[in-house]
Amino acid sequence: MRFAITSKIWYNYTNLMKGINMGYTNYWHQHNDFTDTEWSQIKQEYEYIKEACETIIVDQSENEDEIIFNGMAIKGLDHETFILNKNAKTKKDYKEQDLSFNFCKTAMKPYDLAVWHLLCFVQRICTDFAISRDR
Repeated sequence: MRFAITSKIWYNYTNLMKGINMGYTNYWHQHNDFTDTEWSQIKQEYEYIKEACETIIVDQSENEDEIIFNGMAIKGLDHETFILNKNAKTKKDYKEQDLSFNFCKTAMKPYDLAVWHLLCFVQRICTDFAISRDR
């Protein structure tokens, strides 16, 4: 027997998932600056991601030492902006802050795949770069 999903069931499910995914987050710890070689590889991978996800993400990077992007706002695909810097943080905003800790809430919107892909790539080439997510 096949289960038929009615439009009412689907509507209730998608609205429930929107609430659950609202805080879906990717986390990473960047303890050190990336070397020039590492950063070059990361930037090359980001160029690939931009090409592959051109209908999903918008690049907001302003200089060569940062990667900044979000989902396309015009399509409602945006959430929290992803930021990765070549240089690790050195100044605390508050006393107990872990300077290596970073996060990006994506609400599991399509650009989450670009965020997770880039984080996985960085972890693969940088052994002291740790990642996790709410999945």
